[in-house]
Amino acid sequence: MTNSDLKARAQTIQALIEQRDDISAEIKACYDSAASAGFNKAAMRKAIKITTMDADKREKHESEQSDLLLYLAEIEGRQMREAAE
Repeated sequence: MTNSDLKARAQTIQALIEQRDDISAEIKACYDSAASAGFNKAAMRKAIKITTMDADKREKHESEQSDLLLYLAEIEGRQMREAAE
C-alpha cells in the first residue's frame, strides 16, 4: 500500500459520495414532483420499498401486515360486528 494508492482510493470514494448525493437529490425531486401531482409521498416510499424486497423479505412483510390487520380488527371489535351482521 502506498500513499498514491490511498489517495486514489480516497478520490474514488469522494466521487462516489458526490454521485450518491446527486442521486439522492434527484430521488427527492421525483418524490416532490409526485406529491405536487397529488400522490402521497409516504405511501409511495413504502410501496417502492416493498416492491424491491426479495421473496423472503416480501413474504415476511406480507405475513406481518396480515397479522396487523387481524389484530386491529380483533382489538376494534370489527370481527364481532361482522359476525353479528
